[in-house]
Amino acid sequence: MRSGSRILLYDLRGAIMQTNYYRIASMGACLIIGVLLLSAGCVSQQTPLNLYAAAGLKKPMDVVVANYTSATGSNITPNYGPSGGLYAQIGQGQPCDLYYSADWSLIEKLQAEGKVSEAHKFMKEYVVLVVSKTGKEKGIKNATDLTRPNTVVALADQSAPVGVYSENVLKNLKLLDQLNAMGNIKTRPSTVNQVALMVQSNEVDAGFTYSSTAKLYNLDVADKYGYDLSEEIIFGVAVIKGGNEQKAKEFMNFVNQNSNEFTKYGWEMYA
Repeated sequence: MRSGSRILLYDLRGAIMQTNYYRIASMGACLIIGVLLLSAGCVSQQTPLNLYAAAGLKKPMDVVVANYTSATGSNITPNYGPSGGLYAQIGQGQPCDLYYSADWSLIEKLQAEGKVSEAHKFMKEYVVLVVSKTGKEKGIKNATDLTRPNTVVALADQSAPVGVYSENVLKNLKLLDQLNAMGNIKTRPSTVNQVALMVQSNEVDAGFTYSSTAKLYNLDVADKYGYDLSEEIIFGVAVIKGGNEQKAKEFMNFVNQNSNEFTKYGWEMYA
């Protein structure tokens, strides 16, 4: 009986030890998983968000980025440029989490290529003709006046959507071929901001920008063109697949909540 009792006692002790072992192992595993999840979350928050945005958005977007960083402690790395150039960088595999384009069709292309997890139409815009000090002295009041001899015009390159929209205006007004033949289009800057700066510094007589850009740079607007001439101008935003999608969506929502930073310059939110 004593021998049997000892065996039973040893078996019981063994079972208890085994149970405690599994409990400790389970707790250890849970602790490790918790630490890994917490670590992943911290890395996600610490990793800068790669933001690609059309050059014309720079001034208001910089304000929103600064406010977001101040409120959350999260860092944003902005990359401003012509929407077409940014689209090409995304296609080449450059790191991008969130893309703001001045041309909705570029976002549609990314969607067709399977690179977008979420996309929205953001704002509406219009093309305007802006004039410099010399342009006003020459009496430039509309696009037809650009065909006068010795008139210097800045028209953005086609890599910038504003260049495409501006060409549409001139084509529909039957003026583009004439201006090219006369050589009055002297420069094709790569961004709308460069056009604005050239007009502001009196390097050219006139140029085509967005309505908001004219207000941003305090330029004199000679004429404004409807969508019947330029086509509809829609700024859009896309969350890029494979990047920091959660943080991209959080920042996108923050931008929407601070849309006043854009509308005060003349942009209209897309309904």
